[in-house]
Amino acid sequence: MRSLPSPAAYTEVMLLGACFYNPVRIVWGPGITDSISNIITDSNLGVRGILVLTGRKSLEKSGKLGVLLNQFKKTEIFLYNDIPSNPEISELYNIKAETDKLNYDSIIAIGGGSVLDMGKCLAAFKGMHIDKYNELELSIINKDYQNYDIDIPVVAIPTTAGTGSEVTSWATIWDKKKCKKYSVEDERLYPGLAIIDPMLTMSLPLGLTASTALDALSHALEAYWSKRSNEIVRIYAQKSIELIIKNLNNLLDDLNNLDLRTKIAQGSLYAGLAFSNTKTTACHCISYPLTAKYNIPHGIAVSMTLAQFLNINREFIMDKRKLLCALGIENIKEAEGVINNIFIKSQIPFKLSDYGVKKEDIGNIIENSFIPDRMDNNPVKITKELLKRVLEDIY
Repeated sequence: MRSLPSPAAYTEVMLLGACFYNPVRIVWGPGITDSISNIITDSNLGVRGILVLTGRKSLEKSGKLGVLLNQFKKTEIFLYNDIPSNPEISELYNIKAETDKLNYDSIIAIGGGSVLDMGKCLAAFKGMHIDKYNELELSIINKDYQNYDIDIPVVAIPTTAGTGSEVTSWATIWDKKKCKKYSVEDERLYPGLAIIDPMLTMSLPLGLTASTALDALSHALEAYWSKRSNEIVRIYAQKSIELIIKNLNNLLDDLNNLDLRTKIAQGSLYAGLAFSNTKTTACHCISYPLTAKYNIPHGIAVSMTLAQFLNINREFIMDKRKLLCALGIENIKEAEGVINNIFIKSQIPFKLSDYGVKKEDIGNIIENSFIPDRMDNNPVKITKELLKRVLEDIY
C-alpha cells in the first residue's frame, strides 16, 4: 500500500502566508484496489454495512466490480449500480428513497465524477426525512443539510482521471429543465478515504480519456489563476498541468499504456487537490448551461474556453513563467493550439455549432452562466459583453 508523494495532502499547511487544507486520506497505486478490504479496515472508518454505488453497469460488465466486492466477506454489502451521468435532483430523490430503507453506515462510490458526487449527496441527506421532490429541491437550494449531522463516511474510488471529486467537499446536482446546476457542499463531505488505482482507467475509450483529462486540466488552470490561489495551490496546479500536457497526447496514441495512465491519474489528483482549496472560475460557469441544455460532456464544455480565459486573465496570473513552462509554451497565444490539438487528436468537436448551439442561443447561455461564487472567483471581472465575445470566438 502506497500513499502518493505530495507536498501536503492530509493536513492544513501554512507557507509564506498561504493556507492549504485537505483532510482526505489518499491511498495510491496501480492495482491497489486488489487490497481494498484491508485498506478500508486499516482506515478505521468503522464500516459495518456498505452502500456500494457504481455507474450503469459498465464496471459490472468488466468483471472488476465482482473482484472488488468479493473482498468483503464479513461485511454487509448493498449494491446500487445504476447511477446516471450528470444526475438530476429527481434522480437523487428516487435513489435516496430506494436506499433509505437499507441499513448502511458508509458509502463506497466507484466510478466517474457523477458516481462520486452521488455518494456525497446521499451522505449529506442521509437521515433527513424528505417526502416530496420539492422538499429536496428546497433543501438543496437552502443548504438545509448543513444543519444536520453528516456522519456517513464516503470512500471515493475514481474510475476516470479527471473530476477530482475524490478530494473535494462538494458535489454537483442538476435540474436540466431549468438549466440549473446546484452544489451540495459541506466540509463534512470530504471523502474519508480516496483510493486511486490507475488500472481502473485502463478501459476508458479515446474520447472519455481525453475529455476527463481536459476536465482535470481545467481544474488545474482555474485553480492557478483563481482569486483564492496561493503558493501551495500553484505547486499542485503546476505539477498537474505539466503531467497532463507532457503525457496526454502520447496516451491518446497508446491507450493501453499503464505508465501513461498512471501519470494522467496523478495529474488529475493534483488538480483535484489544487481546486479543492480554490473552487473554479469562469470556464466552469460557462460549461454548466452547455451541459444542461446541449448535453456537451462536462470535460469538453469546461475546456472549450480555457485558452480564451488564459488570455483574458493573463495580467493577473502569478508565477506566469512557471505556468507557461508547465504548458510547454513560450507565450499565452500558443495555448489555444495546444488545447485544440488535444481535441483534434481525440476526434472531439470543440465548437459550439458542432453541438447544435445556434447563434441566437448565445444570449440565453450568457444569462445562465453567472454563478456568483464561481464567476466572482475569476481574477478579471467578467461582463456579459466580454462573455459574448468569448462564446462567439468558440462558436
